[in-house]
Amino acid sequence: MKTWQDKIIMITALIMGIMVIPMVLDGFNGVIINPLTSLVTFIGLYILAICFWTLELKLSTILYVFNGTLWLILFIQWVV
Repeated sequence: MKTWQDKIIMITALIMGIMVIPMVLDGFNGVIINPLTSLVTFIGLYILAICFWTLELKLSTILYVFNGTLWLILFIQWVV
C-alpha cells in the first residue's frame, strides 16, 4: 500500500542518503567520522526500517535500509 506518508518519508530518506554518499567516499580516502555517531545512526535507521516495514511502508523501508547501510559502511571504515 503506497500512502502519501510513505512517499514523503521516502523522499526525505533519499535526500539524506544522497548527502551521506560523499562521507562514505571520503572514508575510502582516509577521512573517518566519529565511530559512535555512525554506530548509533545505523542501528537507529535499521530500527526505523523495521518499524516502517511493520506499517507496510515499503518505499520508506527500502530507503531506510539503504541509509542504514551507508552508515554501517562508515562504521566499518573506522573498524578497518
